[in-house]
Amino acid sequence: MTRTKICPVCQKQPIGRNKYACSMACYAKYKTYKKICPVCGKEFADPACNLTVTCSPECSRIHRQKLHASGVYAGTLEKAWEVAKTHPLTGHFETHVNAKTWVIQAPDGTIYKCRNLMLWLEEHEEMLDGTVRQAWDGITKIKYSMQGKRKYKSYQWKGWRLLAWKED
Repeated sequence: MTRTKICPVCQKQPIGRNKYACSMACYAKYKTYKKICPVCGKEFADPACNLTVTCSPECSRIHRQKLHASGVYAGTLEKAWEVAKTHPLTGHFETHVNAKTWVIQAPDGTIYKCRNLMLWLEEHEEMLDGTVRQAWDGITKIKYSMQGKRKYKSYQWKGWRLLAWKED
């Protein structure tokens, strides 16, 4: 007598040709990754690679409240701000994630090439006829004029000219 295997999902039909379940519908349910909600204990379908922990937004709110009460998040924002100041992609460095390469010409004709214009302006503030912010605004207005984004074009700021820029 041959024993037939029963479908692990529906428990009714014998296993078909795919060797795991009786049908493609049962096979899909069989292969679905399941997680258990830590708040209500309900089982829910969610991919293993997903960071979702709870089954619903209500359970998520309760779960986060419990984590806050236990002190898991204590001081994390302050720590993140401290790390951001020294991290090469977010800090005040030439390697900042949004930094561009700029080629500018001083009023005396000297050409300077820099990465992260704001940082360069702060380091060379004595060369400017205004504040760092005014110089930044003036040079970026030149850039927007060159791109055709300004109604009233501007090609220099107090003698400073923008020769080129490159978005890295």
